[in-house]
Amino acid sequence: MGVRQCAWCLRLINGDGEGVSKLPVPKIYEATHGICRACTLRWLEGVGKETGASAVVERASNGQYRVREEETSG
Repeated sequence: MGVRQCAWCLRLINGDGEGVSKLPVPKIYEATHGICRACTLRWLEGVGKETGASAVVERASNGQYRVREEETSG
């Protein structure tokens, strides 16, 4: 498996999207670029503020993550 790097924060990540470097590293063009969990959660928070809904990230029994949207009352 090759190097994985978050396309948003440029930190190195593992196969579960968890950060493995505390600081960003220069862009590695040969890396697989996805998004780390921390950036995903920040993005979901922003979407929730714009739409008035909240998103809950759950991990399924097969190890994959899924997003469930919940309406906020108010």
